[in-house]
Amino acid sequence: MGGANVALGGSGTAVFYNPAGLSNINRNDGSEVKIINLTLSTSKNVLNIGKDGLNLQDIKNEDERNLELLRIARENIGKNNNFEISDFSYIAKGVKNFAFSVGALTNVNLGFQTHRGFGSNGLLDIGGSVIGGGVFGLSYDWSPTLSLGVAIKYLKYLSINENFTLNKIIEYRDNIDDYLIDNASHSGTSTVFDLGLLWRTKSNYTLGLSALNIGGIGYESDFTYIPKTINMGLAYQKDLNYKLLKNFRFGLDYIDITEEYGNSDFLKKSRIGTEALFYDSTLFTLKGGVGLYRGFYTAGLDIRFAIVQASFVTYAEEIGIYSGQDSDRRYLLNLTIGW
Repeated sequence: MGGANVALGGSGTAVFYNPAGLSNINRNDGSEVKIINLTLSTSKNVLNIGKDGLNLQDIKNEDERNLELLRIARENIGKNNNFEISDFSYIAKGVKNFAFSVGALTNVNLGFQTHRGFGSNGLLDIGGSVIGGGVFGLSYDWSPTLSLGVAIKYLKYLSINENFTLNKIIEYRDNIDDYLIDNASHSGTSTVFDLGLLWRTKSNYTLGLSALNIGGIGYESDFTYIPKTINMGLAYQKDLNYKLLKNFRFGLDYIDITEEYGNSDFLKKSRIGTEALFYDSTLFTLKGGVGLYRGFYTAGLDIRFAIVQASFVTYAEEIGIYSGQDSDRRYLLNLTIGW
């Protein structure tokens, strides 16, 4: 759905968009339990580089290995590469006027880009982060039309940011992970708060407003730094009685109103998407969605069999300052075990 969820919610993951969205958890479904909620995201180019890297290990001659390393870097000059794996296992439930979500978050994000090897850019830029901790969110229905939400996240993080010359890559190629941890990383802890509200109309429209990561995660000089953002959204959803269309949802979000990321590009801060529930039963669910995220199309499909659900998604991140400058198309797989 292009990540448009500020005014929708309805599951335990609403704490990452708007904690007031927890109020839309269906009370009739009992507890929402995700034992495993694993997500893997990668750029297509990362898969090709990984294959070349495995072949590199088979070359025994040192000079030949160095030449092959240069070939790999040359073929990927200027290309964006990203690999991310995360898990948010949680329990969520709605009880009367309240709803809550409590879970554990783990996220590993690694990005790198090769250069021509001359000047200050060196040959390879590596930036990444490891974040883990606990998340708790709570919503309260003030009235049938107004819901309020609050969340707290306690997170430990490790930030990595390093520029490599060819000589440095050759010197540390057998223990580059140890080098990054010992010489190019910064670690710490952060406690941040989220606030949100939802206002519902009688015509199935919802307005949402959220302030996320109040206090900021990390330090502004870190690669990991995540500032506070204020976000707003508009949503529409309706239950339908068609044989192959049970529910329809639409979301439109505008992120970081106060420009904490220092960017004013309208497309880069906009998210829009729609989702349709085609079939839903005790044993099987099928959903699909499309949208625009930072000016680039998104598309996804959710399939559930009993307690196992798989989601397949494509989206793009904008690496440049404005939408359309330097996009990075990515592919995501989410595997969930729970109910």
